[in-house]
Amino acid sequence: MKVKILIVFVIVYILTAFAWLTFSLLNYANTDYNLKNNVLMAGLNACTLQVMQNAKNGKLGNDTTQEYYLQQLKIDVDTVRLKAFVQDRFNGNYLAEISQISKKQKLVQLFINPSKLEDLELERFQQRNIWIYQSILLLVLVASGIYGVFYTIDNIYQLNKRQNNFLLSVTHEFKTPIASIRLMLQTSKNPKVKEEKKAELIENSIQNTFRLEELAENMLVSMQIENDKYQYALSEIDLSEMATQIIENQNIKGEITGNLTAGIRVQGDNFILRMVINNLIENAFKYSNDQPIEVNLFERNNQKIIEVKDQGIG
Repeated sequence: MKVKILIVFVIVYILTAFAWLTFSLLNYANTDYNLKNNVLMAGLNACTLQVMQNAKNGKLGNDTTQEYYLQQLKIDVDTVRLKAFVQDRFNGNYLAEISQISKKQKLVQLFINPSKLEDLELERFQQRNIWIYQSILLLVLVASGIYGVFYTIDNIYQLNKRQNNFLLSVTHEFKTPIASIRLMLQTSKNPKVKEEKKAELIENSIQNTFRLEELAENMLVSMQIENDKYQYALSEIDLSEMATQIIENQNIKGEITGNLTAGIRVQGDNFILRMVINNLIENAFKYSNDQPIEVNLFERNNQKIIEVKDQGIG
């Protein structure tokens, strides 16, 4: 539970970091746009000063038929040479426009080339989209990684939980025959116990040791099956005889009734079938509230069926 809470905090932290990163990149795009726009505005002032300087030095020609004014200052220029100078000197960033004030007076206006502003706006738009798409892609990749880590941790957690439950179950299963063996051996030491009873107790103790051995084998097989390493040994099995033997061994736990049809044979793994039937009977005893259980073996519609009934609430 603590690990899951920690993972949630990590996810929230990463999402917050990505949101902040995306916001920072978008803010940088706006800052970069404003900076370049300010550079163009500063360049416009430089362009104006250079036009005035070159006009004063007579490098922009002279039109004797008209008077030209730039920012209220009279300058001597030729419109063709002026436009060419502004275009070539500043790489097309600025344009010169001439407007008529009066019959002999014209106003020179310098301004930023609209296409440059459009290019600048397009560049900002493309840059923002690229960063947004990169952020989304990176977020998806990180989210996939987080999901993979969470999925792996959850699998490990569930595996540990199953292993703990398995160990608890195995411990309980081992305690029962061990306690029975101890009790029967202690009872057989009593000099008041008759020899026939002692022999019966010893025989039951031996049967319980077989049960311990079977439990150990069950545990090993369960681990092999879970790791896909168990090699099934298929053979023809007398299921009726196997069920009879198992019931005889399990009778020490309680009363078992029912009917076993003789001569029923199946193809399967002897050990696995024995383990399954044992587990069914043990589970039935576990939930039978000390009541008898019923085991039936029969064949119906070409199917071999084994029934295990208990008196529990389920």
